Amino acid sequence: MYFAVGSRLREKVHIDNNPRKSISRPYNDQRFGHKPYLRDNMWITFQTKECPMPAFFIEFSSCGIRIGMGYYSAAPAQMRDLRGKIDHRPQRVSGMLEKVLQDKELQAIGEPYKKRFPSSHEGLLGEIYNFRSIYFQKIVPANDWENIEQIAGDTFLELVPMYQWFVEEGL
Repeated sequence: MYFAVGSRLREKVHIDNNPRKSISRPYNDQRFGHKPYLRDNMWITFQTKECPMPAFFIEFSSCGIRIGMGYYSAAPAQMRDLRGKIDHRPQRVSGMLEKVLQDKELQAIGEPYKKRFPSSHEGLLGEIYNFRSIYFQKIVPANDWENIEQIAGDTFLELVPMYQWFVEEGL
């Protein structure tokens, strides 16, 4: 699955296909207490060496499967750059958001700053403007496992314009 989804994504954006660096694994680490630490979720990321964030991701858990793209934990400079891009061309960003979020299962998620940045942007654009970190996700029920390769590939291709906006240099 990793290579099939990765090769579909590589047709549109530059990502590395190195599963050794991109696939988590459950483990039993005894260094941190008497109880074994076992992960209850696993994930796969698709990213580049040059720009490890943002990344495309698939996260598997007992609750379902999350598929998306964004920052795991954006640096303040990265979010400052995104705010600058929003200020420079708000109509472009708004249009991309509308197009990407036509898929009603996709959501823009982020933790807002406690103190809001002054902005004239309204709605989702205003919310994103005040996020500490941002990602887009779709939640797929765990019983849809047999279709996950197709769903992940389609979702990633929908998110390519946002990824390209995140990584483009300058304004």
